[in-house]
Amino acid sequence: MTFKSNEPASQGRLQTKKVLRQLGLALSLSATLISSWAFEVPGDGVYADRIDWAVLMDLSGPTAANEVPWTNGVKAYIRKVNEEGGIHGRKINLLVEDDRYDNATIRVNFERVVSQTPVLGISGMGSSSGQAPLMPQIKRGPVPIVGAYALNKLGYEPAHPMYYAGFCGTKEMAQAGVGYFNDRLKLKAPKVAVVHLDVAGGKEFADYIATEMVKLNGASKAFPVKVGAADVTAQVLEIIAMKPDVVAIYGIPSNSILTMRALQQYGVKIPAFAITHLGTQEIYTAMGPEAGANYHFMSCFSPADSEDTPGMREVSAYAEKFGYSSSKSNVNYVGGWVIGQLIAESIRAMGPEPTRAKLVALLNAGFQVDTKGVSSPLKYTKDDHRGLVGLRTYNYDYQTKKFKPFGQYADYDKYLK
Repeated sequence: MTFKSNEPASQGRLQTKKVLRQLGLALSLSATLISSWAFEVPGDGVYADRIDWAVLMDLSGPTAANEVPWTNGVKAYIRKVNEEGGIHGRKINLLVEDDRYDNATIRVNFERVVSQTPVLGISGMGSSSGQAPLMPQIKRGPVPIVGAYALNKLGYEPAHPMYYAGFCGTKEMAQAGVGYFNDRLKLKAPKVAVVHLDVAGGKEFADYIATEMVKLNGASKAFPVKVGAADVTAQVLEIIAMKPDVVAIYGIPSNSILTMRALQQYGVKIPAFAITHLGTQEIYTAMGPEAGANYHFMSCFSPADSEDTPGMREVSAYAEKFGYSSSKSNVNYVGGWVIGQLIAESIRAMGPEPTRAKLVALLNAGFQVDTKGVSSPLKYTKDDHRGLVGLRTYNYDYQTKKFKPFGQYADYDKYLK
């Protein structure tokens, strides 16, 4: 009888404790939200209900075919986060600026988001030549570049607190491409023709390949192409005369398409590898199956239809949901998605009171993002701000209309030094 009479009281006490715990959690959550709402630093782009973040890219100029999908990938991930409630009570507000791949416009846009319409951080910056004259200003601060699309070694060699690469490394693409094809073709003294856009990043790419040639007792020759060039016949004729074992390509879709088509027209079949930016279905379609059979690209990102991982399933699902389904297998779109994740997770890690200074300290101390199989590991350390180092080779299957990877990222580590 005593047991029965005490049972309701015991249950009542448990229920009371449960209610108090729930009330405590609710009060804690409310306190966090109130704290975030109360905290504002307009000079850093942080407001009660939002955080302003800049994306500076070419949306209507000669490199828009690469940079628009990347920008859409960033937008998709940030939209996903905002629809889930944002971060610490705030939405992320992307200020997307079109620089048209024009250095003067790049400077104007950069200076605007640093001071006139302040932002917490800047992502993108798709012109290596546009970055170069701004590098002293970037390094002085106060706004960090978080996830640079075009890489400039002035920013990360050595690592600098205000600059964090966000795309496959120029040096690593050169090393992995040369190493893979040297082994695949069993070359003893390789010769590589480098077709590159006549910009800072293109020249760096050619220099990196030249360095690899010294290691392998080989030789390389650079063939610059002007931005907006409509013909590369002169360069291709020189390449044919050189008789290279491999062609390496850096630039925009037009110079990769023109190069491969011209080689095909002259009946020359030379294996080629391009930088990640040039590994899209549109490029393969434009050059056609015969020329495309010899065309490969080095990538630290996985096109959405090339593998089945949790991250790739998420990329595909949200691409469909937000109207980007035609871009989901584009490595540039995937790359943008990864930088969207980097932006969101770095903001989340700062807590309810984010500032530029906290962001720089967080990233510079070491930061990593689990992309769930969307890319090779994304990791920054105090002494290495390259972020995405691992790469592998891809080409395109015209029958299945899917990209095919060659090996795993780890298989290419031996080439990256």
